[in-house]
Amino acid sequence: MSLRSPGFLCIVVGLAAIQRLLELLHSRRNLARLSSAARSADPAANWFAMVALQALWLAGCAAEPLWRGRVAPAPLFWLGLACFASGEALRTWCILTLGGAWNARGRVDPSIRIVSSGPYRWIRHPNYLGVLLELVGLPLAGGAWATLGVALPLHLVVLLRRMRGEDELLSALPGYGEAMGGKGALVPRFRR
Repeated sequence: MSLRSPGFLCIVVGLAAIQRLLELLHSRRNLARLSSAARSADPAANWFAMVALQALWLAGCAAEPLWRGRVAPAPLFWLGLACFASGEALRTWCILTLGGAWNARGRVDPSIRIVSSGPYRWIRHPNYLGVLLELVGLPLAGGAWATLGVALPLHLVVLLRRMRGEDELLSALPGYGEAMGGKGALVPRFRR
């Protein structure tokens, strides 16, 4: 099987799906450790929308190249895989940096310590930047243009709602404003 084939891309999509399921298990363990004072950054409907969109995005990333019988042209394929791998690496770094505080539900425990190391040294929401890189990269590699055109805008709505909620909860924590207030949400702010 060629690396630039729909079959190989389906393997990548399958591995991404397994990774998402393992993240949910890890998240469940971390959620069980949070205090009863922990609050969700977004309503349950936003969470369910995020899960549904992720499932549809993964399905579209596999189905479109299979249906067409080919992936994107070589430059786009490799650029897409690089974006996807960068997003995966960034999200893994976030999970490792946050440790037991990381969870997929966006729940914030008022007793957590402020994390301003790892990728949080430069931006407030590197995990969501990683998600966006994945959302663009995988369909780009597969030439899954319909999936990209539908999934990205819908994910942006859900992610922006989540980010606003997290900012609100985290801003209430002592020291958060001083540690993170000058940082961009998804892009570093460069100051003289």
